[in-house]
Amino acid sequence: MKKIILVVAIAMLTVFGASAQEKKDKTYVDGVTNIRIGYTGIAQCADENLLGGVDFGFNIIELGVRPYDNGKISLGVDFNLNVLHAAENYYFNTADHKTALVPSLGIFNKVKSSSLDFISFGFPLNFTSTFGGKVALTIGASAKINLNAETNVRYVSITDDLTNTSISGIETSRFTYDIHIGLVYSDFGIYASYAPMMMLKGFGPDFSYFTVGAIFTHK
Repeated sequence: MKKIILVVAIAMLTVFGASAQEKKDKTYVDGVTNIRIGYTGIAQCADENLLGGVDFGFNIIELGVRPYDNGKISLGVDFNLNVLHAAENYYFNTADHKTALVPSLGIFNKVKSSSLDFISFGFPLNFTSTFGGKVALTIGASAKINLNAETNVRYVSITDDLTNTSISGIETSRFTYDIHIGLVYSDFGIYASYAPMMMLKGFGPDFSYFTVGAIFTHK
């Protein structure tokens, strides 16, 4: 899955660079208006061994209207990948489409890393206002469709072999939402979001999470 995401990311970067252009129409349709990379943190979880990780995303398409020169209201489609990690000496033990964080002691010689990856498609409704021609403030909320999650374990086996195991198909909450904000100067800025729910429906730890990071945009 990560190789596919890398290919998609390179393609999006190419489109992003090629499509940057000034738009003055009152209504517009645009593709790849932003690319985001940052940190996913755990806001709340009963299991303290679930840790944060990577947030990566980009806008696929955006439809908008400019009610006045310095403001716009838009509806879009976003791609998002979140990677969460297990605490040291813990790993995601996955079977029958269920996963749990369990101690690795006595199971492996050493766990190098263990992650929970999930992809979602968001439908953000945003309001953006520009100040001084270069500073843009965006606030909004997204309805999100979450795909099934995947766990990965990289470990040294009892025979001292370095092994990687990936298991997909872990059920998540199919529909969630987030609230988000972004502050951009020229074409670079920062963003933050909060998703108040992500349940694995008895298939693993339930948690809420936040993201913060850098955002690259074009007008």
